[in-house]
Amino acid sequence: TTTTISSSSSSSSQHFHRRRQSRRLKPPLPRHENIIVNAANTKNKKDSDDDVNDELVPSHDDNNNSKQKKQLFGTDVSSFQIARLNDEVKSLAVSSEETQVLNREHHIEGFVAISDSGRSGARKVLLTHPSGATCEIYTKGASVASWTLPNGGEVLFTPGLSYNFPHWDGFDLFAKKKGSKDFETDDDIFTMNFDILDTGIRELWNPEDNTYTANPYVTIYTTDDDDSRKKWNDNAFQVTLTFTLEFDALNISHSVENKNIITNENNDVIENVETTTTTENNNLDFEYASGYRGHVRVADLTAVPPRAYYLGLDDCVYFDMIDINGEKVDPQVKFTKDLDEYDEKCFTLTEKTERVYANAKRDSTMLEIGTGSSIVIEDYDRFAIGYDYPDEETALKQTGNWHDRAVFTYWKSKENKNDESYRWFSGLGFGNIAKLVKLKAGQTQTHTARLVVRDATLSESIIRERDAKRSYEAVEREFSKREGYNMEGAELPTDFQ
Repeated sequence: TTTTISSSSSSSSQHFHRRRQSRRLKPPLPRHENIIVNAANTKNKKDSDDDVNDELVPSHDDNNNSKQKKQLFGTDVSSFQIARLNDEVKSLAVSSEETQVLNREHHIEGFVAISDSGRSGARKVLLTHPSGATCEIYTKGASVASWTLPNGGEVLFTPGLSYNFPHWDGFDLFAKKKGSKDFETDDDIFTMNFDILDTGIRELWNPEDNTYTANPYVTIYTTDDDDSRKKWNDNAFQVTLTFTLEFDALNISHSVENKNIITNENNDVIENVETTTTTENNNLDFEYASGYRGHVRVADLTAVPPRAYYLGLDDCVYFDMIDINGEKVDPQVKFTKDLDEYDEKCFTLTEKTERVYANAKRDSTMLEIGTGSSIVIEDYDRFAIGYDYPDEETALKQTGNWHDRAVFTYWKSKENKNDESYRWFSGLGFGNIAKLVKLKAGQTQTHTARLVVRDATLSESIIRERDAKRSYEAVEREFSKREGYNMEGAELPTDFQ
């Protein structure tokens, strides 16, 4: 049995179901211009802060610090007083009124918090697992700014010197204009802003120790707007993303719905599209590619010998976007079978790289981070069989085709000579990147991916085998350099004869 506790209902209600039910999407939260949120009246305020308002009232002794005064919930406070508050109230102190309303609606004590405490005041959702794992998700671009394990080790992060943050990480949608045969310009791609739809706790039963595991989640969504309609020829769509945090994994579920409709001369919606012409139906098709990219924290890429390796990207066609001079070029189609046998099975990054591997092997793509662990990309959670999916065949059908993989690093550039962040990350992406998905009017496609941390270093055996073979080949080459002698059989010693 799966238990889902959702913020969209009352805090005391619980919904029991075998499979997650689809939720009716609600319109974005209206922007309130004159709302004043009083932290003392919010249900999420901790007991330890009951007397905060009394401390926030400025005294006459603070007159000398008038330059340090700040506004907190409509009250002037000093920096010293803010420093005494706990982290939850601090995050609310820098949040807009709209974000504070969202936090009151979707906050789950100890699991989910919403604030504008992200970089440059960006809105973020903080998921906290009971084990201590955390995940920060920005609503701009659906970027995972940070994902840390219970031991404090960071898995996903965004480099501190990312001058165009948060466009480096997150979700991208590439759509084709109605009636066009292909992408026309780079304007077909842009970063989206998402609204918060729902938050909750997904509890899974663990039969091994007879306990439930509480996994917090957040669902965000976006729809077509003036910008997208202008670029994509009035295509109507809706994109939904759900992030679920586990002890050692991050589940990402992504769905796209084609909301294009046909109208007659009176602008009435035609429900039965079968009565329309083929041309009209084709004009309703929504074709897209989608993907997710992030920075994985790894050991120093410049270390000798290397310790961070990609695996599971063999026997593929790949597209290389960087030439031998490190310059970006049009995608060049290449085959992994043309590489060295062991470089195909296991490789690290040593220069500026940007590649897309088409239709990689399922559940075998991994990135070893250099500390004895690896991050593995799975299609879905195997433990969800019997809960979210009745069987494995159904799971494969419903989890889409996010089978393409992306590998990238920006290495050291002449423009940013002081940026050493390239040494500590390996870029990893996944999605349906190499082939478009076509949706008829009213259709919805769902894709899922599960990033899970495993204690595995498969590269060790591959590297040992490679080094042994290369050592043997080196000895063979040395022997081949020896001077040869041609002798008749009669010239050999008797025992040799």
